[in-house]
Amino acid sequence: MRKAFIAGTTIFFMMFVLCLVLASCKTAKTTMSVENEVKKDTGVILPIEGMPILAWTGVEEHTVERYLELKECGFNLNFSFCDNIEEVAKSMDAAKAADIKMIIRCPEFYSEPEKIVSRFSSHSALAGYYIRDEPSGDDFPFLGNLVQRVQAVDNKHFCYANLYPLGVPYSSIKTITYLKYVQSFLREVPVEILSFDYYPIIVNKSGVRSLRTRWYENLEIISDEARKAGKPFWAFALSTAFLSQPIPTLSDLRLQVYSNLAYGAQGIQYFTYWTPKPHGKWNFHDGPIDGNTKQKTQAWYNVQQMNREIKSLSGVFFGAQVMQVRHIVTNASGKNGSIPKGTARFDFSNRPAEASIIKTFTVPKNTNAVVSFLKNGNRCYMMVINRNLSGGENLTFTITGGDGLQLIKKDGAAVSASSEDSSRTVTPGDALIYGWDLNKE
Repeated sequence: MRKAFIAGTTIFFMMFVLCLVLASCKTAKTTMSVENEVKKDTGVILPIEGMPILAWTGVEEHTVERYLELKECGFNLNFSFCDNIEEVAKSMDAAKAADIKMIIRCPEFYSEPEKIVSRFSSHSALAGYYIRDEPSGDDFPFLGNLVQRVQAVDNKHFCYANLYPLGVPYSSIKTITYLKYVQSFLREVPVEILSFDYYPIIVNKSGVRSLRTRWYENLEIISDEARKAGKPFWAFALSTAFLSQPIPTLSDLRLQVYSNLAYGAQGIQYFTYWTPKPHGKWNFHDGPIDGNTKQKTQAWYNVQQMNREIKSLSGVFFGAQVMQVRHIVTNASGKNGSIPKGTARFDFSNRPAEASIIKTFTVPKNTNAVVSFLKNGNRCYMMVINRNLSGGENLTFTITGGDGLQLIKKDGAAVSASSEDSSRTVTPGDALIYGWDLNKE
């Protein structure tokens, strides 16, 4: 949850459909230029490279150099809290020079949305308009009206909002259940993308990491409701430490991002890029860009590596549809343990019919893992995520398959699985990915 640091919520995307140009995983590398198309009949097109990757609380020094630094970190979208219209204008010009797209926000937007929209709608760096973060159900009528006012002036760009996570009290969401909260939002606010935040990794006073218990249940709800509504969803990874949320390691980022992608996320967002100033109980620290020194931290380099992996694997995940997501938990004797609330246990014999090319799947003892089957065009994929946290155990899986099964490497290259060792070790948070053509099954 985004903590009172920012008002309100909800990614509002005006009639947004992701139109994809997919490269085959048979090629050595899967970097590509992809157009996100927001409703074909309006001509709304957001050209970006592969998966949308958003810096939330992004660049605060609006120079070309800072936006080039953001691009170097692997971002293609930026959202900054600007104080006034002129700061928005300055940020847009700098972003344009660095080929970064912008979601814009300034206080004047809420009193004079038509004025702000008219001024910036023709700017080539514009991606969309920030509407609200973490709204309650009581806010939905206002948000719907605000979006309609924006669309009356500019129907070529989207409106952005983001929902609360599962577990917040009724006083925040103002609906009977979290499921009703999500469903009411989708019904009352005409979005074409669903976004939510959940920061699952916490650390105790002894430095021991653990996963918050309802994260995967939240992903189950969002993924399911987005699918039923025929809309993609975006999800977050935490890149700035605060309260009980630890300084993120690369393993932390991988667990968050790959789990989001396993559930079908079509955009990855980071909270935050620029470290916010601490205030009240919100002791933000060690984000990618330090708020005091304005210099890169280790988190910047971890996020950069994560973004390289996302971009290289865009051909797998961008445009993919989830066929099945299941969880594996076994103890030291190999017996089943408790899986996360709201999820289903993996059963190899009940894998999707499209995955019959996978012949054997041997699971080690003491396993915590996520198994996802995805379909993207005429390609299918199986991914296995080591759900252990930083400092946890590596997991070694043995997977064999028929002709045409390929191992997908981190750079997007696909190699014949038969030419590789069938036993593969996965470090905490990381993912093992296999792919195959449907017509070769």
